[in-house]
Amino acid sequence: MKILKITPWTIGCATDSEDTLDFRESVFSQGNGYMGVRGYAPEGEKKHGFERSTFLSGFFEYIKPGTTDMVNQPDFSVFRIALNGSDVSAYTRTGYEETLNLKDGTFTRRYIAADEQGRRTKVETIRFLSMDNVHTAAVRLRVTPENYDGELMLETGIDGGVVNLPISDDQLTQNVEVAQIWGPIARHSSIKAGGLTAETAYSKRTVSMEYRLDDHGGGYAWLPVLDKAFAGEKAVIPVQAGHTYTIDKLVAVYSYRDGTAPSQQAAHTADVCRQRGFDGMLEDTAKAWEALWRTADVEMEAPDDWQGAVRYNIFQLIQTDPRSDPYASIGARGLMHGRYKGCYFWDTEIFMLPMFLHTDPQAAKNLLLYRYHTLKDAVDSAKGFSLPGARYPWMASDTGYEQCGTWDTGCCEIHITADIAYAVGRYLELTGDDEFFRDCAAEMLIQTARYWTERFTYDPVEDRYNLLFVKGPDEYCGVTVNNLYTVWLACENLKAARDAVTRMQKEYPQEWKALAEKLAFRPEEPAAWAERMDKAVRRYDEGRRLWIQDDTFEKLEPLNPADYKEDDIPLYHKISYDRLQRYQVLKQADVLMLMAMCPGDFTMEQKQAAWAYYEPKTLHDSTLSFGIHALMAARVEQREAAERYFEKSLFLDLQDVMKNTAREGIHTAALGATWQALIFGFAGLWIDSDGITCTPCLPKQIRKMRFHFAYLGRRYEVRIDEKGAVVEALEE
Repeated sequence: MKILKITPWTIGCATDSEDTLDFRESVFSQGNGYMGVRGYAPEGEKKHGFERSTFLSGFFEYIKPGTTDMVNQPDFSVFRIALNGSDVSAYTRTGYEETLNLKDGTFTRRYIAADEQGRRTKVETIRFLSMDNVHTAAVRLRVTPENYDGELMLETGIDGGVVNLPISDDQLTQNVEVAQIWGPIARHSSIKAGGLTAETAYSKRTVSMEYRLDDHGGGYAWLPVLDKAFAGEKAVIPVQAGHTYTIDKLVAVYSYRDGTAPSQQAAHTADVCRQRGFDGMLEDTAKAWEALWRTADVEMEAPDDWQGAVRYNIFQLIQTDPRSDPYASIGARGLMHGRYKGCYFWDTEIFMLPMFLHTDPQAAKNLLLYRYHTLKDAVDSAKGFSLPGARYPWMASDTGYEQCGTWDTGCCEIHITADIAYAVGRYLELTGDDEFFRDCAAEMLIQTARYWTERFTYDPVEDRYNLLFVKGPDEYCGVTVNNLYTVWLACENLKAARDAVTRMQKEYPQEWKALAEKLAFRPEEPAAWAERMDKAVRRYDEGRRLWIQDDTFEKLEPLNPADYKEDDIPLYHKISYDRLQRYQVLKQADVLMLMAMCPGDFTMEQKQAAWAYYEPKTLHDSTLSFGIHALMAARVEQREAAERYFEKSLFLDLQDVMKNTAREGIHTAALGATWQALIFGFAGLWIDSDGITCTPCLPKQIRKMRFHFAYLGRRYEVRIDEKGAVVEALEE
């Protein structure tokens, strides 16, 4: 789908076709890390109660015992517009434009509404969610009757009439049953001010939204409108041809997660917003975005659509990151869609965190602190599996308990625990954050290592340790044995824990004494970790220089993907998931994923052998796959393939490559994979214990690149052109 106009700093569209509505609402999603909305029209009418809602970071509620859903929050954008007695939706629209500005986060819509009498009205809305104060947002409505005098009716406020539509973990199952999360809603409205407080029926979790209206001195007769779940007001305004009538709605949002008295906090902040005004708030958020772009931007001498798409990927990642909240993470669809119940996966640590780690280390730290704060739940979870240590869930919400409803994935895709340990190690390597190591990381590494100690199964005949009943990143392999990715990272987890114990004993003896007592640490534990590292089964074919994905992969039935797959739509829509598990095909990168994450552990010959063997067998039925293949193709100097895969990842949502953006929203992990392909692949940047290396392999579309990264408390700039790469430390 190519209906968007992409410039270096904007994403635009000139169609209001109903067929593309869901796609456009996904692409034009907005957020500020605290809250997010899909790109719906403020003056639109919802067809279902689960549409046109707000999402708040970390706000979940139980929909059945043990299972949560990210809660659909009240809609603060709503405007109802009638021109000369008829709703604006009944008018013919021409000159339609939608524009998402990546510099300041504004979403602007413009069109001309014309009736059967030839009366023309220009309508414009501008919305932003503030990056300066994440509890605030603003919507501006401008109405201009071009060729008539008449009447404008406006109604606006906060609409609490929302429900959830819980989505099954099974991607082939479409749920149509809604869940009413909210109990009674308290509402109030006065002249140009009002709001509501809603409380969930089960856990009594509250949200408060307050609005203030600015009619720019219009002196209109605003009347309160209080419905069952709506708090607002309306005015009937006589209008004259050629005059523009502007109404600003300034909004403040707080929830139970923000401490006591969210309604008072919301009311106070809304009053501050009224004093600052729409233009002042926009100026503040633009400055905040400017500061974010100074560290996150990747400037390229490249086609405009490539430059704009790269910025869009970065923009959407920043929008959905709760960068100041150490008790929340980033869901698989961010703050803009309820897919996967809003849960957090390995997507965060492996695909998204690297961008923040290199551009905003504090944001990266907070994502890892979320995992630390759910460590106790992960320990309880491991006990539920009759194992020691900490077992992190495949799907997590505001707790560390498993939210996945399918046995094979929820119980067997256990690499998530090692993924988190890997991310902790990368954070420590790039930041040198001693405090985080001492106070959080050491405990996390030890507890996760304890889990692997018992999760491996000893084979006395072979004197080896097997990892049984596991599912790796390639989810088409089924539940298998000794998945290389999982075994490798589990061993890295064990090594990191062993090193953490040694370092704690040497550098922090007092803190270690307290931690060892807290964990009932036994001196013999590191030896058990070392034994499993040494004897873990990892299949390697010396003759082919090939690392084997798992014990069963080469026993599966061969399949030629070209015989079945004609486009980028997942093959599970044509072939049963059960049948796919017995074919020798991959859903997404697995061994190549491991090599992308641990490049120093493998020789170039091994990487090339893995590419030649696994790439033709990969179906790319996950949105995570294209970016990682682009990265690895660049590393093994397969430039044509790198460019082809990167383009798919770069435009995955903007062109609806897999035909699921409309239905499922923005794919946040794919955004992160795109960034990694660009920086780790094309730019060739890598940082580890050996320091900084930068060996670019640019595609023909990118002639020059410039970007910044952080390392050990310093900022660096990278400049790449046809002569090579220059890496310079910036002045403090």
